[in-house]
Amino acid sequence: MAVKHDILSLGQKLFLPEEWPSLRKSIHEMLDLSRTLYIQNKLVAFVVVNQLDSIDRCAFLSYCGVDPQYQGKGYGSKLLKETLAGIFQAGFHTIRLHVDDWNVDARKLYERLGFHIIGNVQQSHVSCFLMEKVGN
Repeated sequence: MAVKHDILSLGQKLFLPEEWPSLRKSIHEMLDLSRTLYIQNKLVAFVVVNQLDSIDRCAFLSYCGVDPQYQGKGYGSKLLKETLAGIFQAGFHTIRLHVDDWNVDARKLYERLGFHIIGNVQQSHVSCFLMEKVGN
C-alpha cells in the first residue's frame, strides 16, 4: 500500500491535476508487472502497467515518471527496459502507451526502446501519440 501512495505522491508532482483521477484509477488497477525504483528509501521513478486487452495480451504503460532531481541520469530508461522485459516474459504480445505530442524527449526515448507511433489520441488535456511495441 505504501508503494501505491508513493507513486501517487510523485505522480501528483509530475502530472497536471486533470490527470490525477486517471492516475489514481491506474494505480488502483495496476498489474504486478509495474515497477518502482527507490534510492535511499525515496521513490525516484515508476512505471504503472495496466492490462489493455486480455484476449490479445496487450499491456498498457499508463504512467511513467521520474523525480525531476533524478531525470537525465538513466534511471527512467533502466526502469522502462526492465519493465518491458518483464511484460513480454509474462506472455504479453504487445505494449502500448500514450505520449503527449509536445513531449519530444519522452517520444524519442520510447522510439529508442522500439516503440512506433501508430496513431493519434485526444486526451482531455492534450493531444497524444499512440505508440506500440510488439514482442518477438
